[in-house]
Amino acid sequence: MESLTVFLLFGVITAFVSGVPLPPSDHQPFIIGGEDAAEGSAPYMVALVFGERVMFQLCGASLISRRLMLTAAHCLESFIADEGGLLDTLHSRVGSNQWNSGGTMVALKGYHMHPQWDSINIKYDAAVLVTKVPVHLTDRVALISMSYDFIEGNEAVLVSGWGRTGPRFDENVIHLRPTPDDKQVLYMDTLDYDKCQELMKIASNSRAPPVQRDVEICTFHSRGHGMCVGDSGSALVRLSTKQQIGIVSWGYGCAAGAPDVYVRILGVKDFLEFTIALYED
Repeated sequence: MESLTVFLLFGVITAFVSGVPLPPSDHQPFIIGGEDAAEGSAPYMVALVFGERVMFQLCGASLISRRLMLTAAHCLESFIADEGGLLDTLHSRVGSNQWNSGGTMVALKGYHMHPQWDSINIKYDAAVLVTKVPVHLTDRVALISMSYDFIEGNEAVLVSGWGRTGPRFDENVIHLRPTPDDKQVLYMDTLDYDKCQELMKIASNSRAPPVQRDVEICTFHSRGHGMCVGDSGSALVRLSTKQQIGIVSWGYGCAAGAPDVYVRILGVKDFLEFTIALYED
């Protein structure tokens, strides 16, 4: 068995081995995405899916206006046509706890990528999708407001999404599990910058990119709990205000003991305010 840690953006795996050897642990291996979200909860969540006759789950997004969905830039890279437009194989679903059924499918018209998006160092990993028509708001489909506060450590937060709910452990080797049908939710706390850097260096053996304090924020629950493939683009929400403070961006392995890293909403404020203003009624 090859001994290599999987480094991943939470939308796509950038390196792959069949398993990742890990030290012994007494955690429950079936929890990464937390628990099934209550029916109708997190009504701002959008499931990004792709395909034609058969659909596959890609990423999460959040509804920030009736025309705009906020997600991670790396989620869109494979769906940008040569001429710069958005491929029609990318779709979105709102108003459902399931990514593959229920709710309403919303057609997408275009996108805005953060002008400083750096795919090499995974910085400014933010993008906004534009819908063809305004989204109809209901008790199951709602907007989320964004906070431009600078958040540090020990802030209670939650993330909802449809990322993989593994890992499964087999003779001390980690294997990713399939994407869940039902939206998951995980409650945790933010980390201060120094602690995030420390934990990331230890977990990745100093291989991971540095965390950039002004544009990124970290969370950590415990080993065996955290984000995984398919959670990219989902909203990091502050419990005290119910506002979005981050976007799931990248991590080192899936809940393998490293922090999860998010785009800080404050760090992309200018981009968001400019883009939102383009579509104000």
